[in-house]
Amino acid sequence: MAPLSGALYAFAFPNFLNTGWFFLSPVALLLMSWCLEKIPSTRKRIVAVLLHQTGFNLTGFYWVPATLQEFGGLPPAVSHFIALFLALVLNPQWWGWLVWLKYRDRIPGFKTWTLDMRSLYGAILLTGVEILIPQQFPVFAGHVWMQFDQWLQLAPIGGVSLYSFFTWWLVLTLQQSLTRRTFSVAPLVLCFIFFLLHLVLPKWEINDAKQSLNIRVVQANVGNFLKIESESGVPRAIEDVIQRYQELSLKENPQELDLLIWPETAYPFSMSSPQFKNRDKTPPALFTDIVAQTGSEILLGGYDNNGGDRSWMDRFETEYNAAFHIGTQGEFKQVYRKHILIPFGETMPFGPFNKTLSAWVPGVSFFAAGTDFPIFTTRKGARFVTPICYEILQPRFVADLLNRPSHPADFIVNLTNDSWYGKTAEPFQHLFLAKWRAVEFRRPIVRSTNTGITTVIYPNGIEGRRLYTGEKDVLDVKLELPLTPPTTIYQIWGYLPLIGLWLVLALGFTSFWWLKILLAKDRVNAAHP
Repeated sequence: MAPLSGALYAFAFPNFLNTGWFFLSPVALLLMSWCLEKIPSTRKRIVAVLLHQTGFNLTGFYWVPATLQEFGGLPPAVSHFIALFLALVLNPQWWGWLVWLKYRDRIPGFKTWTLDMRSLYGAILLTGVEILIPQQFPVFAGHVWMQFDQWLQLAPIGGVSLYSFFTWWLVLTLQQSLTRRTFSVAPLVLCFIFFLLHLVLPKWEINDAKQSLNIRVVQANVGNFLKIESESGVPRAIEDVIQRYQELSLKENPQELDLLIWPETAYPFSMSSPQFKNRDKTPPALFTDIVAQTGSEILLGGYDNNGGDRSWMDRFETEYNAAFHIGTQGEFKQVYRKHILIPFGETMPFGPFNKTLSAWVPGVSFFAAGTDFPIFTTRKGARFVTPICYEILQPRFVADLLNRPSHPADFIVNLTNDSWYGKTAEPFQHLFLAKWRAVEFRRPIVRSTNTGITTVIYPNGIEGRRLYTGEKDVLDVKLELPLTPPTTIYQIWGYLPLIGLWLVLALGFTSFWWLKILLAKDRVNAAHP
């Protein structure tokens, strides 16, 4: 049952067959939790979790081994071997649940706990592990709710973790009812009220737009082999890449453009923002020519060199994966350097040993990690932040980007490059998870990708037109923005509202338990004075 539950959980998300079946998530979680409850020994439970994770890994993350080969330059045997180890780190909540199953009987009075308390504290534990253990590509229990994107009115209060909690609470209540053959009403009623609120609360409407921005997003469809050749200095490849971006950028548009966007690491040559800032150097003529012809500002992904003229042997962490903002006069305006780097592609997860490994693993870039939280401002005064690639999947990091500037951002631009994954489910999964940031922070996300999927995600969860994987085209959007961007509870307070809810529920159910114990003692004392 364990590997079956893992595969079912994977099919609840976008997969190689379709966009996912929502109902498979609670079924898979219920099956796995019931399975672990029935298994008598810790050793067998560990095996069950590994089988569950392997089933999920092979079904949902089947694209990982090929990616490690192309992105990290690893041999096929090594990439498949490393991919197997994902079973150890995927869905870490199950490892927390194993600890709970092993030590829960040592909690004073645990055997007298009501079913309500067991399911409540279990749901708090599982959701807490999701929150506390960082994941590069998180797939929480609550994420599948994005299939009801227009109905997530409570996301700005508690984020995706709020939906994870109620999912776990419902699942564990059903599991405990099946295991103990008793029925608990209170958790089911509260979960039903939570779900019902989404039908009662009004849907979000975008009707307070006070300013607009004409944006063109360029998807040049530069495959990873062509991309690598251009970055390696092959003249034919460089010419092909530059020509694609230039032609699409200059494509006729009846409206005046305000912002032209190229995706992550679109420009194949390294640039230097320190030299731009000191005015020792100006942006390349390519961009000044495009700016002159379009009258538009440019935001582009590229490589930011901070190491000067060093030899190729001494380039460890001297470059950044960055986003550059160039103004209408061809001047440099701002740069953002990516903070969260992808293991085996942009760095290695081995800390102080990375520099030594860099000489032996030439396929890994070993970027430096950024530290600044800049905000970008267009000539019209519209402000935005630019999390790069998988950074958009980290809600608190995006909140940090939004909360740092003195002036709040009006929208989010996510530059990404999913070309390494080909026509697999990864681009759909990446987009599916990224949509949560739009509904949590009530801001539109302009998603600019190299090979797809390029789109705009609006604050109510609705998507605009898509440029799918393999399309070579531009996405012209008139982005309507409110005069004052909203600030959500989740953006400012993070997990505190959810923790407050946990405290209220824990106090209520624990008090009821104590009351039952006291009444039982009174009845015993009355019967045996």
